[in-house]
Amino acid sequence: MKHHREFFLSRSAIVFASIAVAIFTSAPILAQQKPIVIEPNAIGAAATKAISVISKPGSYSLSRNIVNGRAGFDSVLVTASDVTIDLMGLSIISTSTTGAGINATGQSNVVIRDGIITGCGGPAIIAGNNANISGITASANSSAAGAGASIQAGNGSQIVSNTVTGSGAGGISCGVGCFVRNNVVQLNTGVGISFDDDTGGYLSNLLQNNDGNSAGTTGQVSGGASLGQNLCNGVTC
Repeated sequence: MKHHREFFLSRSAIVFASIAVAIFTSAPILAQQKPIVIEPNAIGAAATKAISVISKPGSYSLSRNIVNGRAGFDSVLVTASDVTIDLMGLSIISTSTTGAGINATGQSNVVIRDGIITGCGGPAIIAGNNANISGITASANSSAAGAGASIQAGNGSQIVSNTVTGSGAGGISCGVGCFVRNNVVQLNTGVGISFDDDTGGYLSNLLQNNDGNSAGTTGQVSGGASLGQNLCNGVTC
């Protein structure tokens, strides 16, 4: 009887050890894969008019600053939906007269976060529906005629905790049912934050001297519904 009990305990220990080994060895498979590093795409640049092209869904990160001096070229062109771009605190710097910082026109479920985009003749960011844009400092973009707001997103998007200054047009524009929160929007030539209709909401934003340095709440927000704690030139709006 004792022999059988010892045999049972021994087999149980082996089984538990096997399970533990299986769990630990399978961890890398379950873990999120490392983001793909964004690199300039010299081969496709002439055809796509972009310094770097993202053509497949996935997670991407910036490992060094992108400096774009090619007129008419976007710095990063996104031609796929379901893409996450982490700028890792680095910069996209444009010295060209046209082109966007990140152009994801028509692509849905694009996430862009944590970096600086400056000097673009076109917008800093253009994204489609259900975008999530956060932690971006966008300065002195949209200098070309007809470029539109510095940060642009489609329906159902969230634009959170960005700083948008010195745009040659508007600061932030979003479509239907958007949520715009905790942004600093200052000294943009056009309207600070604009929505396509009143279904969007804005919360805890600081707006100052947009739309030709207009005073009070004039020209700071167009469309949308205030959810509270917004200041327009020091006035609740």
